[in-house]
Amino acid sequence: MGRQSHIKPKLLLIADTYEPKVDGTFMFMKEFMKRSSDQFDISILVPKYNNQKDTSHKHFLDVSKRFVLSGYSNVALSYSNMRKIICSIKETDILFIQGPAFLSYLSMFLGRRYHKKVVSYLHVLGWELYEKFLPVRYSSLFERFARRIAMWFYNFNDIVCIPYKTIKQELVGSGLHCRAEPAALGVDIKRFSPPTSRKQSKKSIGIAEHKQVIGYCGRVSKEKSVLTLLEGFQKLKNQENLVLLIVGDGDKTIMDELRSQENCVCTGFVHEPEKYLQAMDIFVMPSLTETTSLATLEAMATALPVLSTKVGFIAEYLQKGLNGEFFPRENSTMLAVKLEKLLREPLYAGSLGHNARRKVAYSFSWDRSINRINRILKKVLSE
Repeated sequence: MGRQSHIKPKLLLIADTYEPKVDGTFMFMKEFMKRSSDQFDISILVPKYNNQKDTSHKHFLDVSKRFVLSGYSNVALSYSNMRKIICSIKETDILFIQGPAFLSYLSMFLGRRYHKKVVSYLHVLGWELYEKFLPVRYSSLFERFARRIAMWFYNFNDIVCIPYKTIKQELVGSGLHCRAEPAALGVDIKRFSPPTSRKQSKKSIGIAEHKQVIGYCGRVSKEKSVLTLLEGFQKLKNQENLVLLIVGDGDKTIMDELRSQENCVCTGFVHEPEKYLQAMDIFVMPSLTETTSLATLEAMATALPVLSTKVGFIAEYLQKGLNGEFFPRENSTMLAVKLEKLLREPLYAGSLGHNARRKVAYSFSWDRSINRINRILKKVLSE
């Protein structure tokens, strides 16, 4: 008899997002599937936002028309969905869950229920996400409740992959008892690279070459505080020479407000965000909560000067005066001051962008990131 062919472990990749919503989690999934398909037999279990059809390796779940958060419809709690979820979990060897909404939490529970190996990647601090949608008088109480519930579900995991080391202490203090292993995200620095001509990049997306472009890329929702960026932008002088470029989609009320502005361009979700980053002169991340912020890393890789709030991992890899600048959360006045400085001092802005790309090229690699995650997954399978 000939040698038996190697059988790859079956891995079920589960997420609460999918196309056409091109966000950081979706970008991670694409990179993971591209770089791990030789290691695992990968299937996906995701919401059906368009009329996608199931295949042998793609399983789509109907979404609820009532429960929408940050422009994302949650998976509907229905018999057909539950049957598909359970069947998909039973047929796999290991679950790799992207979180942090209904489908992910349910899958953590069911994965343990059916004695499967379960690993999650912590892309978002869900309790901070949900907290932003409640009145202030209730937000603190709900944040503690949501954190406790999240930890209860995460403890069904064998391992939780975390984007940076220092977040582990916070999670353990919140009640995480399972293992937490750091695995930083990465950036494709060939794809996200400085343009040959920024003027030509502006022209290619329909913006006048002489305009100075201040931009944001990512999900548009309350916790992203994009309206703080709008308010800061509106305080700048020489509005006739400026454009606010919003690359992404989400909350309809916020999007309508942005689209109503005369010199604001909103693209919706795009499959080639690098083209829009290459047209920007300054990138702003005004978010109230982040873990890694892949969008910020991609902007840095494109050699953009970055202004950001001091949240999550950004507070560690962005260094004031070297490769970026910070401004206080929800403070449009200070944001405007920082923007005016960068617009007034192009050499300083250029040095921030140059150093930003060097930082990403040296410290953030998709190959290194995915190899690290694959080792964690194989370790769990071997136990």
